[in-house]
Amino acid sequence: MMTLSSEKQKIFRKTKVISSFQTTIVRNGNLNLFLKYNTTGAQRPDRETILFVHGFPDEHSTWNAQLEFLSKEFNVGAFDLRGAGNSSKPEKQKDYNAQVIFQDFEAVIRFMGNGKPVHLVAHDWGALLSWGFVGDLEYSKMIDSYTAMGGPHPILARNLMFRYFFSTNPRKIWIALKQLVKSWYIVFFQIPWLPGFLISTFTMFVWKFLMYEAEIPKGDPMRSFTKEEILKSAIHPINLYRELLQGKKYPTPERIHVPVRLLIPIRDMAISPECYDSHAVICDSLETTRVDSNHWIQKENPDFVSETIRNFVLRNSSLKRGGRRDA
Repeated sequence: MMTLSSEKQKIFRKTKVISSFQTTIVRNGNLNLFLKYNTTGAQRPDRETILFVHGFPDEHSTWNAQLEFLSKEFNVGAFDLRGAGNSSKPEKQKDYNAQVIFQDFEAVIRFMGNGKPVHLVAHDWGALLSWGFVGDLEYSKMIDSYTAMGGPHPILARNLMFRYFFSTNPRKIWIALKQLVKSWYIVFFQIPWLPGFLISTFTMFVWKFLMYEAEIPKGDPMRSFTKEEILKSAIHPINLYRELLQGKKYPTPERIHVPVRLLIPIRDMAISPECYDSHAVICDSLETTRVDSNHWIQKENPDFVSETIRNFVLRNSSLKRGGRRDA
């Protein structure tokens, strides 16, 4: 496992890429999923295809820097998860279960990949969901590689922290206690109606506090979101946290066969770096780097993240291997 200091991150170049994007609505039954993309596998079958998945509270634009950087070389797209941004917002909690959302992933992948596998990149809740997706034997056939950041497999991380908490090792107990404190909001979100009421009532105060605590870079568009923009992505996805604890059992794979690239931000306000320690046990191929970054690593270190994605995609290119399996 590598550790990348803030000094070394500075060597990655700042690149301005001019490219054209378009938007569309991908349908999954009656659900609309908003997608921003440049080209698809149908339009450019000679290119690898990369799909980006955002977290909470966020939407597709969190990946703008990576989309711009990589669009000159790949088919790239980022979509709004159900409940966020410009996608449909189901009211029922059960509609935010991971097994249900996997169907959204499938619909967007089929549109972007045109029946061929894609490379998945995900952050925060997008990463939590993607661990389950790539761990499924059938869904994993749709993925050539997976790059995760700011989001561990939720069950692996939970089980590891439980083991640490009940161990006889003071250091491990301390790690578990620190993560328990960091996870206070998960418990808070289980309360009916109150979290949504407080966010709706004190929107700007809550948002400014989050931006400060998360160390979102000054000048980032996320800091200047309007109340309407914040509420579009911060209310309905609370059900993700409720379904994680109250809904159907989250899928935990015995093995993950898809190659995985894991970026761990060590200044993450929500997730301790140790939460990822057990992931190597179930991954056939795992490359890990600890990065001196906050939770929104793709914003604080955009070029490093883009370069990492590019290199990993190229190393796992099925086009260069002489063909692709059907998804």
